[in-house]
This record gives sequence, structure tokens and C-alpha cells, in this order.
Amino acid sequence: MKIKYFIPLIIFLLITVPGTMISMPFNIKIQMLMFFFFYVMITIIGIKETVTNKEPVIKIGSRTPYLTPFICFSVPTLITTAVMIPRETEMILMFSLFFTVSIVAYFTGIFLTVRNLRNEFSNGDIKSERKTGPRLLLINPVNNERTGLTVNTSSAFPPLGLGIIAALTPADFQIEIIDENFDEFQFKEADLVGITAFTSSAPRAYEIAAVYRGKNIPVIMGGIHATMCTEEALKYVDAVVTGEAESVWPKVIKDFSKGSLESIYHGTPADLTEYILPRRDLFSNRYLFSTIQTSRGCPMDCYFCSVSAFNGRKYRQRPVDDILFELETIKNRYMFFIDDNILGYGPGSEQRAIDLFKGMVDRKLNKVWFCQASINFGCNREVLKWAGKSGCKMVFLGLESADPEELETMDKKLNLKTEYDTAFKNINDAGIAVLGAFIYGSDFETAESMRRKTDYILSHSIDVIQSTILTPLPGTRLYKQYADENRILYRSYPEDWTRFDMGDLTYKMKRMNNDEFCMRIKENKSRLYSRFNLLKTFLKTLMHTRKMETALWALSSNKNYRNVAMAEQSQKNSI
Repeated sequence: MKIKYFIPLIIFLLITVPGTMISMPFNIKIQMLMFFFFYVMITIIGIKETVTNKEPVIKIGSRTPYLTPFICFSVPTLITTAVMIPRETEMILMFSLFFTVSIVAYFTGIFLTVRNLRNEFSNGDIKSERKTGPRLLLINPVNNERTGLTVNTSSAFPPLGLGIIAALTPADFQIEIIDENFDEFQFKEADLVGITAFTSSAPRAYEIAAVYRGKNIPVIMGGIHATMCTEEALKYVDAVVTGEAESVWPKVIKDFSKGSLESIYHGTPADLTEYILPRRDLFSNRYLFSTIQTSRGCPMDCYFCSVSAFNGRKYRQRPVDDILFELETIKNRYMFFIDDNILGYGPGSEQRAIDLFKGMVDRKLNKVWFCQASINFGCNREVLKWAGKSGCKMVFLGLESADPEELETMDKKLNLKTEYDTAFKNINDAGIAVLGAFIYGSDFETAESMRRKTDYILSHSIDVIQSTILTPLPGTRLYKQYADENRILYRSYPEDWTRFDMGDLTYKMKRMNNDEFCMRIKENKSRLYSRFNLLKTFLKTLMHTRKMETALWALSSNKNYRNVAMAEQSQKNSI
């Protein structure tokens, strides 16, 4: 750490310590020495934490790294002094002056630290090399009518697929990404446009595509929605890439160069031993988290999930050494492993996870990260030990429900075989928080089952709570079933796709009246995300994990989900 960060502290000590040691009675000298020692330690910790956690401090303005040391200093200092200081006006005034000046010095040091970090961050932006080839514009649209789980920009993630497309594109192309997570779309000149979209942002993608097609600029769409609704997408774009693009993008570029784009390009599952690193230099530098993918595919085929339909049911993994090399190229300390299940399936996959986490420790990568996994993540203590040592702070578990009947209908067979509480305890023992994802709205849902689900969440070791409404996304068995039963409420496509954001009830309930469900979900979310419960959960996480950083991660994540719940309610009230 640079000495200039500590200049206010040094000046404060030079001015106050000599005078205090000369003029004060002996018993007060001892107390003031303790005060100075405690103050110096807290200041060092505050500046160190600010530098270590520079990403959230700079990118989202998080005050936690430096407010937490300040609170830990102020509260015990004021309590101790109130008990020990003589009840004399002169002594009270003197201490008040000391305390006030020390706080000013502390925050001045923090201010200088943050200012210097911001300057370093601004000066470190990567400048793209000027090229003269065709202009490829890649666009990441955002549903701007409804917020859903995208309400928090602090928890948004870079469009990794677009980064891979950019890396697959010949070097002479001029490539730029327009990312609506941070910047509203404005027309830019291009020779070719590529758009990705989730279902809820598909209408927005079509709006943007219309702008370019109106200027005779070809538009290609890929991603999960275009794969599941190819015929629909073809009405709004010139070509669709389905599935994983690695196998077909070179042909797309070749056909574009010849002026003979085909309508559909069917991508096949990629060989991950030949995985190409994404162009991260094109991503916005305002993302808090960098992302990395180490596997694709899922054999589970849950009835509400489209992952297996998009990536296939064969689980494919990248070599550990390749992953570690990629991690070394990523400067950001904060990481999200976007694998649907980083642990995988079977003993071989579990050993691979151990090798990966141990490799991160051995190479001293110093990453802080979270991931997604199945509940069996909490069953192998060796996996958990090395995950914790390598920087894992939180794991997303698709728990969905604690009701066996609901789990059976969702094909969550692994959940049925695993004792939740044991898994939670094992995860917490490794210093990792449990992000439990629960779904409301199955065909077995009643007002009583909703209450039981909420009671379960609040009474068990769920450190972070994600609660969503069951959503029949296109390409899933759930959508086909509800469509066949004529239960989908919103079918004016593509406009109604904006509602399919996991925050809205889009189908007719089976055992409940829809109005009653909406009323009950509001009540249950009010309980889950009350400020009192978030504070209680924070303290519980701190006690179970014995890690302040993990507890703060959990608290921040719960605040994000609270924001989602409040935004959803605001949307419903405005309809």
C-alpha cells in the first residue's frame, strides 16, 4: 500500500500524541495510548480493505470495505470511553476533539485512497487497436419494460457468448459491443449486426433488429430464445444461429463475406478441449464480476429448465489447466463461474473440481468467487475445503422446494436423495454461504404450501434467498405441457415475452385462484425480504460461517433480491 494513503494518519499522530503524552495524567495516558493503537490498526485495516475490494468500491460505490472498520472502531471506543473517562468537562471536551479529528483523518485517508484507485482504474482502460475491416456490432439487449432479476446492475454479468463470437471473428473485423445493461441503445454504423437475447428481452432485440434491417444492414440472432423460437425470430432478423455457435460462426462469416447468408445455422455442442477465450476487452469495465465457463450440458433435464435443450444432456468439461490459464488472464478479483453445475456428476467430476480449486490455491490467484451447483456440492467435504480455500464465498443451489411431492414433479431426483440440512451445514463449515433458490407456483401449490415453504426458508440455514415464480419458458417440457392444456395466459408474442422474467404469473394455476396466488406471493416475499429478516440472516450467516466477508456477501445479495421483489411489486401496482 502506498504511503500517501496514510499521510492524514501520520499528521494526526504527530500533532496529538506528543501533547497527550506530556500533559495527561498517567491513567489517562494509558487510555489514550490504547485509543491511538486501536485507531492505527483500524485505519490500516480500512485502507487495506478498500484497496483489496477496489472493484465494488469503484464500480458500484460500495462503502462496506471502509465503513465496517469505522463502525468497529467507533462503537467500542465510545462505549469504553463513556465508562472510563472522568466525568469532567475538560476531559469530555478533549476526548470529543480527539475523536472528531481522528474520524476526519480516517475518512480523509479513505478519500485519498479511493481517488487514487479511480485514477488507476481510468488510466487502465484497454484501448482497441484501430482496424479497417468490416464493422461487426454485437448487441446485448435488456428488457426495458419489466425488471425481474435484472434490476440490479451490480449483479449483472458480461455477455460471455458475445465475447466468444468476437473471438471467433477474423482479426481484421472492427468489433464493438453495445450492452444495454449500462448504456441505452443508440444507432451505430455497422456492416453486420449480431444480437443475443433471453426470452424476456427478445422483443427488445427485435426492436433493435428492425432499426438495422430498415437500413439494409444484415442482422443475425443467436442465444437461447432464438434457438427455442427459431421461426419466430426469423420474422425479425435475417439469419438465426441455434445452439452453440462455435461450430458454425466461421461459416456465418464466410457466407456474410460472399453476400449469401443462409436463414438458419445449426450449431452443435462444442468440443471444450478446444475452447476459445472470449474477448473480455470488449466488455464494459463497469461489471463488478468477471465470468468464466468450465463446463456445458446437463443430464438432469428438469421440467422447467431449457439448459439441456440448448446445451444437450451430455456433461462436457474443460481441462483444468486450460481453466487455470484463463483465470490468470483475468485481472478482476471477483468471479462468477457460470456453469449450471460446477461440481458435475460422479466421482471423476468431483475430483476435477478439487483439482481446479487446489490449482487456484497453488497458483495464488487470489480470486473471490461464487458458482452454481447441485445440492451434492454440500456432500463432499474435500470439495468444500478447497472451494473455501480458493475464495468461494457463495454457492447457488436450485433447491426449488422442500416438499418431496413438488420435487418429484420437477424431476429434482438428486434433491430427493440429499439431506438439505446436512449439506447446508457442510457448506457453512467451509466458510461458504448458501444461496437457496426456491420456486413458487407449481401445480401442487396452495396457500398453505406457500406458507410452509416460506417458514422452511426462514427457519433453516438459507443465507441468501432467491424466490421466483415458476415460469414456462419456451423449449421446456413445462411450456409444452401448459400450452397443450391451454393454460398459458399471455400468448400475444413476441410482445408478451417480456412477462416471462420469473417475476410474473404467466399461466392459470391448478389448485389456487390466480388472484389469491398473487396476493399470497406478495405476503410471502414481504416476510422473506423484511429488513429484520435480512439482519437476522446476516448474523446467522456470520455465526455459521465465522467469516465476515462471506456474511457481507450474503447481506449484499439479499439486498439485491429485496430490490427485485420491490421492483416486481411496483410493476404490478402500475399495471
